[in-house]
Amino acid sequence: MAAATHRIEAEQGLDGSLAQLQVKDAERTGFLSIAPVPIGNMFSASALLVGATLGAGLTLADSLLAIVFGFGFVMCYMCLVVMEAADTGLPTAAFAGAALGKAGARYLVAIIVGIACLGWFGIQAAVCGASFSLMMNDLAGIDVPVWASTVFWGAVMVVTAVYGFNGLRYLGYVAAPLLAIICLYGTVVSVASGGGIAALLSYVPAPEAAIGLVAGVNFAIGLIAMLGTTAGDFIRYARDRRTAVLTCLAGLLPAGIVVLMMGAIMSISTGEANIAVIMASFGLPAVGLIALVLSTWTVNASNVYSAGLGFSVMLGRDTDNRKSTTAVAGVIGIAFAAAGILDHLTVFLNVLSACAPALAGAMIADYWIANRGDASKFFIGKGFRACGIAAFAAGTLTALVTGGTFGMIPVLSILDVPFFIGPVNGILVSIAVFVAVRRLTEVR
Repeated sequence: MAAATHRIEAEQGLDGSLAQLQVKDAERTGFLSIAPVPIGNMFSASALLVGATLGAGLTLADSLLAIVFGFGFVMCYMCLVVMEAADTGLPTAAFAGAALGKAGARYLVAIIVGIACLGWFGIQAAVCGASFSLMMNDLAGIDVPVWASTVFWGAVMVVTAVYGFNGLRYLGYVAAPLLAIICLYGTVVSVASGGGIAALLSYVPAPEAAIGLVAGVNFAIGLIAMLGTTAGDFIRYARDRRTAVLTCLAGLLPAGIVVLMMGAIMSISTGEANIAVIMASFGLPAVGLIALVLSTWTVNASNVYSAGLGFSVMLGRDTDNRKSTTAVAGVIGIAFAAAGILDHLTVFLNVLSACAPALAGAMIADYWIANRGDASKFFIGKGFRACGIAAFAAGTLTALVTGGTFGMIPVLSILDVPFFIGPVNGILVSIAVFVAVRRLTEVR
């Protein structure tokens, strides 16, 4: 690692900006300190929403298959990414520069992560708004338009991210466990009132609601596709590669499967795919909806903060002065929510499941194939790196064309050529293109 650090510092010149981002040996820690972060993040409205979507469109067995296969695929590339992060001690936006070039990482990663965060912000703000409107109607008999609730809570989340709120961290400590308890309670109650285990196992979705197993796999991948690429941001603090991998396989994977299956079971048992309506149907509507609102608030403040920070870095602004970009990102996110991005969840998930694995493919090809996992060969060049940019573009396009994404958009349906599983095709093409273009342009 010392050699890698030296080369990074030499490349960055006097400012040493990347070296400052690198985790110091004294800051490294073990599994028990790192794992609660991804586990807590999985207990969120977005995970429950995707689980409910799977439950509404698949049988229970197929829902489980879709989740296991989708998460299993993401785990395969996530483990390689987090091992690189543990080796270098750098966040994704920094070590992606080895595959994409410093400028390539600065712009491409910022745009991808920024758009993903804004999309999730809009979706979760919409869920939060729907939950709040249901709660106000149930408790006070006040009919608050969902769009008004969405805009209000979206604004609260943006203000929190821009100006900070020290209590938000402690709110997060309460929100995730409370939501987990409510989900466990809701799962038991919904199964008991919905005909029991037999009805759950015999459930078959109506033809008009069925989505197909491959589509379900894409949804599961889309939920954590970006996390699979950016998990190094917090797992870089791992003591070693083993700790990094253990955090993914023993922490995030089981938590994710449990949360999504809870969402699927509650959806099947209640016959409802809207997670806000599901939460309001357990006999404890206030508690469930409050947990959902608090969860989306804490997660979304982080989403818009990350988007604003990414755009700030892309524009070359000091990250300490990122308030304006965070505010603008928040307004865009609220607009997404009010415009009905929740109605386009499937398209959004498919796009994420295409872009993130392709980006990971370029990073994997650089570190694990070209450099054979040797941290001493880690190097970030200036400008754009042709093989990395070409790999990402080819991988993303392949996943979009073969994964059914264009088939969801009428004007682009002519480009839809379904084949196998889009994200898997995309990452394989990304790796192959990186190796081929590198051989043509860099190997002498």
